[in-house]
Amino acid sequence: MYIEKYGIDAVPLQEKTSTGIDLFMIWAGASFCFPAFIIGALLVPAFTWNEALIINLAGNLIIGMLIVWGGYFGIKTGLPGVVLGRQVFGYPTGQWIPTLGILISMLGWSAVITAMAGIALDVMVKDLTGFSSPLLFIVLVGVLNASTAVPGYQNIRHLSWLTVPVMGIACLFIGIKILTMPDLHTAFTYSPSRTMSYGAGLNIIIGGSIAGALVASDFSRYSDNVSQSWWGVLSGTFVISFFLGVLGMMAQAVTGQWNPLLIVQETGMGTIMLIFMLIANWTSNDNLLYSSGLALSNLLPSLGRSKNTLICAVLAAIMAAAGIASFLSDWLELLSLLLTPLLGVVLSEVFLVREKVTNISLNTKAVIALSAGIGFAVITPMSYIPSLSGLAGSALVYWALSLLPQKVS
Repeated sequence: MYIEKYGIDAVPLQEKTSTGIDLFMIWAGASFCFPAFIIGALLVPAFTWNEALIINLAGNLIIGMLIVWGGYFGIKTGLPGVVLGRQVFGYPTGQWIPTLGILISMLGWSAVITAMAGIALDVMVKDLTGFSSPLLFIVLVGVLNASTAVPGYQNIRHLSWLTVPVMGIACLFIGIKILTMPDLHTAFTYSPSRTMSYGAGLNIIIGGSIAGALVASDFSRYSDNVSQSWWGVLSGTFVISFFLGVLGMMAQAVTGQWNPLLIVQETGMGTIMLIFMLIANWTSNDNLLYSSGLALSNLLPSLGRSKNTLICAVLAAIMAAAGIASFLSDWLELLSLLLTPLLGVVLSEVFLVREKVTNISLNTKAVIALSAGIGFAVITPMSYIPSLSGLAGSALVYWALSLLPQKVS
């Protein structure tokens, strides 16, 4: 087993050999997850089928492009996303802001997915054998997740190559099964409830996946080709997340439940779906834990990335057992309000300011811009997409502050 040795240090040019297809496999593996089904299902029956389809398409396209842009730093420098946060917000004090943002989001999502997988596994095993222990299965899922995250990038890449084609075929099978169900047309011609605005629908999708843009460099740093990153990352994020969102929409419309796996399970293929569920959890969670470990290594460098990743795996399992999955809607709203302004500052530094902060403990320009972005997100009505308002607001404020003749520090 290859143990990654770079941690938060730069990947040398001779090892930046990942291609577009590698990046596609890694991001597709991360995109095959239960929350993608749930986010798609939330759009039905709030909107008509065609409206929900357009919102799902637009939201995931925006997220895919943000993740591509978020990975530019890694391609250019070979460094992970958390180091960019340190360079923007200052060191050693300022680094705590982006690092904690990444840690909270990555660990939170890891815990949510671990809890979903562990509880679903418990239900399936109970149906087959009568044995039930949700805590045990959450722990077992956590161990599985850590098995590739702790060794590092190459093991994550290999797992994705092995599993993504299988999950893609399984999802196609599920889609075909739904499309052959009786009275399908009637299910798709429901009357929308109009319980949310178009902006709110987009905000759910953006808030649910925005954390990926902050850590995109963790994976793109193993590539040195921007064009390869564009097609690999965009197809692995936008295309796969859109497809899974559609499956969630279809399941909700046909059965009233977000989980399309239940439709196939009823045909006697429960074992196959159990395997799919475990793999989908694994390929999402090893990415999340890997980025968590890099973020923690920024604060505790003496422990090394592998040990820090293991610590994160334990913390995620504890959070999963504590019931974090029951707060998913609040979690999505929090991510939208906090992470999009943080991403706005970071992207502004990369594409507009281009002035690496040095010898500053705390870059108050970045803090002011972040605070402004959060303010914009909070006061923006949901119908006007507060996540994008926060991102654009923080980016523009940071850029404007950088033009001042005196440094704000």
